[in-house]
Amino acid sequence: MYCAKCGVLLGGNDKFCSDCGAKVEETIESSEQSPDTSVEQLPDTSVAQVSVNNAEQLSDNNGEQQTIAAPKNKKLSKKALTVIIASGAAVLVLIIAATILLILHSNRTSLYEEAVALMGAGEYKIAQEIFEGLGRHSDAEELAVESRLRYDYYEALRLMDRGNYAEAKIAFEALGSFRDASGLAVECGKAIDYTNAIQLMESGSYSEAKTAFEALGDFRDSGAMAAECQSEIDYSIAVDYMDSGDYRTAADLFTELGAFKDSAALATETNNRYNYGKAVALMDAGNYADALLLLEPLAGRNFRDSAERAQECNNVINYTLAEEAYDEGLFYTAYVLFMSLGNYKDSAERAEECIQDLPASGQIYRNPDFPGSASQLRIRPPADDPRPTFAKIYSDNGELVSTVFIRSGASPTVRLPVGSYLIKTAFGDNWFGTEEYFGDENAIYLTVYVDGNTIHEFRRNYIYTLTLRDGDFSETFAAILNEGRDGF
Repeated sequence: MYCAKCGVLLGGNDKFCSDCGAKVEETIESSEQSPDTSVEQLPDTSVAQVSVNNAEQLSDNNGEQQTIAAPKNKKLSKKALTVIIASGAAVLVLIIAATILLILHSNRTSLYEEAVALMGAGEYKIAQEIFEGLGRHSDAEELAVESRLRYDYYEALRLMDRGNYAEAKIAFEALGSFRDASGLAVECGKAIDYTNAIQLMESGSYSEAKTAFEALGDFRDSGAMAAECQSEIDYSIAVDYMDSGDYRTAADLFTELGAFKDSAALATETNNRYNYGKAVALMDAGNYADALLLLEPLAGRNFRDSAERAQECNNVINYTLAEEAYDEGLFYTAYVLFMSLGNYKDSAERAEECIQDLPASGQIYRNPDFPGSASQLRIRPPADDPRPTFAKIYSDNGELVSTVFIRSGASPTVRLPVGSYLIKTAFGDNWFGTEEYFGDENAIYLTVYVDGNTIHEFRRNYIYTLTLRDGDFSETFAAILNEGRDGF
């Protein structure tokens, strides 16, 4: 049975239309049956139409036609007339009902097609309302549900895009297994947890935030954020160590943090503080050499008074070395060290003490392995040169035979065994003893050449004279052949 007003299919016991509210009594029953089954059936002998002026021909069993004359002026009975009128009315009602049904079906089909088009255009809410209004027409009920699900799905997506993850999560969960709604619900849950983790991080709760980010796994940049939280934790610990004076531990932690915040600068600062403290302790213990190794880099960075402390260490070290050199007879080495100390303690006076008195002219050393004296060698420096001279005489195999000191104006003679010798001479301003001679400043060290030879043969009973620095030749000779103290 269908509602005569809106065409919606009604239930057998419905008294009112579920769609438009019309009373069932006002509706016309309609079905797929022929109109003859919906009205009272006439007897087989009834005549639907009677003509007063005409007669209907009937055929008998033999095929012969018989003419039956209709009674003239015979009126129909009241009952027959009523039946005829009722039958005609019923037929008319059925025709009207069928027409209405056809019109309604056509309208419903048109609405169905319109709803399908709206659904395809993404107008899910309107399509849903139309499908719901179509009732059981075709698959309208299923499409109404589909439209509602699609509408709710995209509404949830919009909530998600706007960052309203809590409402989006609820919406996706309500969609159940529709498309990827369950996965998106999980995604929204993670987004909520991520936001909460960010808030924890911004509030300084780095341990809790790190735990929250680690629980999110590979969601967004959770791994990197967890690492940043750990860096914040380590940074805070390093600062605590620095504030407590444990600079070594703090320096190690800041170094491990690399470029995080100002960790590199704090690593340098805490390392400087550690090395400075250690250097001061070493100085207090008298270990100036090791203290200096720590202080020199700090001095280059202008850290505190490291430069002054490094200078102090240098002074103490050099003064000590100078004293040791002096005690060992290395007067020139001591002289250089004392001079480098400037006004430190009594360094200037100690430097003057390193310059030795000139020994008397003559032989200072003689190798006992060369006892002979059959030859003589006189050494004559220039009379106008105030600088003293020191000569070393070597055998032709390189053994030191004799050393001779010659003051300005003197010409000492040394006796030697017969043989071949190499002679070296040196002269300078200050005498620093037989270990370091004239030092390295304003001093000349030469090997004596005679006729282009460095080896000179001394014969028995001969007296040989060695004239040193003769005229301008000596300056050229010295400039070219100065061999330095190490080669003397």
